[in-house]
Amino acid sequence: MKNVLPGLIPYRKADKWGFCNSKKQILIPVKYDRVGAFIEDLVRVKLNDKWGFIDISGKEITSIKYDEVEDFHTGFARVNFGIKKKDDNIIFSGKWGVIDKTGREIIPVQYTEIGDFLDGLFPVKLNDKWGLLNTSALSIAPIRYDEIGELKEDYLPIKEKGKWGFINRKGEKVIPGNFDDVGSFFNGITYVRLNDWWGLIDKNGKGVTPIKYDKIGEIRNGLISVKIGDRWGFIDRSGTEYFED
Repeated sequence: MKNVLPGLIPYRKADKWGFCNSKKQILIPVKYDRVGAFIEDLVRVKLNDKWGFIDISGKEITSIKYDEVEDFHTGFARVNFGIKKKDDNIIFSGKWGVIDKTGREIIPVQYTEIGDFLDGLFPVKLNDKWGLLNTSALSIAPIRYDEIGELKEDYLPIKEKGKWGFINRKGEKVIPGNFDDVGSFFNGITYVRLNDWWGLIDKNGKGVTPIKYDKIGEIRNGLISVKIGDRWGFIDRSGTEYFED
């Protein structure tokens, strides 16, 4: 089985789960209703319809009290109170928080959604708005944005009042929210859309190309595919166009 530590093998008896070694000697008591896989030396366990985490010695690093938990990723895991399920479908998502590998709730279980971890930052949603917290639950960006994108090269796309711009990892606005759509930065540039036209900008918000293309493709090997009318071509990072005659 994947993600099992050496010497620890999931063991089932009478509909209960624990862990044993290769000789079937019990190393972690067979008492859990369900167990997950060891991720970052911790494993999810379920008992009496609640979830928690234990370590490789079987010690509980959290009380088994959560309605749902996710596996650890880069030292953190999302946990939930209030989730309800019907036929394996979530019908009420409850509230989410984040714990560290000691079991400490570094972000209180009070948010309607928590996004993927962004290099030490946590996107959090409350009352249909998004913001950013750090690992000390301190606000980096206020909970005011309609949407947020993916943090790349220390720039985070944010949408507010129908327009997209960028903030940095300190929460400072670095590119004004003037665009209808944006991508994430890659090697210092990203695509933007304004009034159904596409172009590229740099990290100063300056145009690498005019915003004039009908479509724009992915940035690969220093070239970006673009379309004007029925013609496809390429532009490089300096904005030079390469179209066939």
